[in-house]
Amino acid sequence: KQFITYFIFSCVWHIQLYAQKSDSLKSVVVKSTIDKKIITSPTPLQQLNANQISNTNSNTVADAIKQFAGVQIKDYGGVGGLKTISVRSLGANHTTIVYDGIAINNAQGGQIDLSRFTLENIEQIQLYNASPNEILTPAKTFASASILMLQTKSNNEKDTNNRTINLKIENGSFGYFSPSIVFKNRVSKVIRMAFSANFLRAANEYPFKSYEYSNEENFRTNSDIKSNKLEYDLNISLNKNNKINVKTFYYNSRRGLPGSIILYNNTSAERLNDDIFFTQASWHKKIFSKHAVSINTKWSYDKNIYINPNYANSSNILINEFHQKEFYLSAAYKYSINKNIEIALANDYFKSQLKRTDEFVVNFANPTRNNFLTNISSNVKFKKVQIAANILHTGITEAASFGSIGKNYNKLTPAISISYKPISNHDFYVRAFYKNIFRAPTFNDMYYTNIGNTNLKPEIVNQFNTGITYSKPNVFNFFKINITADAYYNKVKDKILAVPRQNLFQWSMQNIGKVDIKGLDITVQLIFKEIKNIKFTTSLSYTYQQALDLSDKNVLEYKTQIPYTPMHTGSFHLDAAFKKIIINYNFLGSSLRFRQGALIAENALNPWASHDFSIIYTTHNQFKIIAEANNIFNTPYEIIKYYPMPGFNYRLSIHLKLNSKK
Repeated sequence: KQFITYFIFSCVWHIQLYAQKSDSLKSVVVKSTIDKKIITSPTPLQQLNANQISNTNSNTVADAIKQFAGVQIKDYGGVGGLKTISVRSLGANHTTIVYDGIAINNAQGGQIDLSRFTLENIEQIQLYNASPNEILTPAKTFASASILMLQTKSNNEKDTNNRTINLKIENGSFGYFSPSIVFKNRVSKVIRMAFSANFLRAANEYPFKSYEYSNEENFRTNSDIKSNKLEYDLNISLNKNNKINVKTFYYNSRRGLPGSIILYNNTSAERLNDDIFFTQASWHKKIFSKHAVSINTKWSYDKNIYINPNYANSSNILINEFHQKEFYLSAAYKYSINKNIEIALANDYFKSQLKRTDEFVVNFANPTRNNFLTNISSNVKFKKVQIAANILHTGITEAASFGSIGKNYNKLTPAISISYKPISNHDFYVRAFYKNIFRAPTFNDMYYTNIGNTNLKPEIVNQFNTGITYSKPNVFNFFKINITADAYYNKVKDKILAVPRQNLFQWSMQNIGKVDIKGLDITVQLIFKEIKNIKFTTSLSYTYQQALDLSDKNVLEYKTQIPYTPMHTGSFHLDAAFKKIIINYNFLGSSLRFRQGALIAENALNPWASHDFSIIYTTHNQFKIIAEANNIFNTPYEIIKYYPMPGFNYRLSIHLKLNSKK
């Protein structure tokens, strides 16, 4: 491994030296600050740009957003572990993932695995609570409690280079190896194209302390992963007001599912194979000065194969093979009445189909869902006040080839937000929002064998939020400060839960859940003035959450914290830049949590803290080396009970950027 690392380093170094002679320009290190729209946004907004992402010791989107306030990442361990997001304790189904302007949907389970989105092609990550600030967007972006927006470098219109090649090679602990390339080419004044590719391989056999046997060291098994990701983008800018974007995306992975460490058991042979493909297109046009239209379409196909070679049946194997197809079409129109008032109308339609084809299938429903969304929204902006409001109609019809069929839905869900600037000459804002949303049951909730329940009601959530934002550019002539603080209350009705029937091997989905969530999110950023070529930037986020289960007064769990929800979480980031070197320190911490069941020691997950360091060395000719040391104190911890996370681990990455303006 050391020889391979040295060989790759030497090759890339010589390529870089040669490339600079002909087509590279001298560069400088740019340290970005918080975007002003975070302070002025009427709804909570957190974001990271490409420079900030590179300083977070992250290799996927899931890793990068762990530092956001109010965010929990359910992580089943290591590079290959599944990773899903929960914002303000509402669960992954209440967050819409938007990739270059169009939502990624999953009608089968409703949860998007964020580990598939590596960072080599990510330009910006934004997390909105409630609704996005821009109203000329698909209706789907208004249909969830929160929106995670991912913008790729392929759609970065500020890049003025005619041709850019970004090469990256990463090598690290537990057999981690990942090369990637991002190639962008300006074909003409009107047409730009981009291609990106990433390969990832990891054995992921990291050590952990045995739970029940003398605290001896064991190794995680069946945690390996191999994945490939390919993207192609075509951008046509006929003029600044008339743009067409086309994207094609393919991802495949072959991974082990390591299972939980219980009863002296550290063996697992289950596998999961994913093949995910989609192609999408967008057209945005501004007509005269007051009218604008946006049309988006997408077709996606997901193939998922779950294999259990040790299943207790006559064949001693279980295979579940699912095929999910979806067609999506959206049209939005915005009219600017004047410079202060704008209104928009968006209509979305998507058709989702799920089919199971393995030899073990018996009378699977093979459901089809037609979803119609209509959203009317408005923005009103004056000198001191900004008001945004929308009302969304959701219509869902179900069909199935076998068995009972899920209910049809017609729901109206309103939302309103307001931001007020009480002092004219200070960047201080008071904001509040209310949003009503619902989460329709997924195909798995309704149709999965021996579990599904077609009589399920949708989850209803009422969100309330009030907060302040503050920014001051010059404190004691020494630093800039940005502060956001939001208190919120989420009330969940008819929460969908899996409950046991006759025994622990037979479950069913039922609407028995009621949850009250009260919380506080705080973020602070300090940007210090440069002193003798040294510049410091720090950021802090803190979340307090009281998420109480009010489902059943007759059980011990009544009015206790819902599973896997810590009362306190926080993160801290510090980076110091000196000429060509940037040193980063990242901290993540969580308080005590409990898994499902009674609040006893056996079900507890201990508080934990992880400390990460990285050093970035950048030359003036676009060559960069990043050395990362993660969990430097080798702290044992879990995000999910009996799924140990990796201890100390490292990564070394080499980046090479070649630009041409010719």
